[in-house]
Order: sequence, then structure tokens, then C-alpha cells
Amino acid sequence: MSVLVVGPHRGELRDRDCADNPPFEPYVDADGNRHTFRSWYLEWLEQRERAAR
Repeated sequence: MSVLVVGPHRGELRDRDCADNPPFEPYVDADGNRHTFRSWYLEWLEQRERAAR
């Protein structure tokens, strides 16, 4: 996973399957919205809190 730090997509998370070496694809949520680091982290944190209960 990579965080873009400059440009129009600054702050978005991207991923790449190194086996196939495709372009970096945006990380998206269940609704297809692109994740920023903040939105991804908050979603991850909520999942971990639910799992800990």
C-alpha cells in the first residue's frame, strides 16, 4: 500500500499487485469511494474494535 503525497490525488491510498505489475489502483471502500489514509485508518480501527468485543 502506498500513500500519494503530491498531486491532485494527494492523501489517497493506492495498491499494486507486484506479481502482475499493473498500475497502482486506488484503495476503495465497500461503496467504491476512494480511501484517504484517514478514512482507511478509521474504518480499520472500527473493524478492530468490533472484533475485540
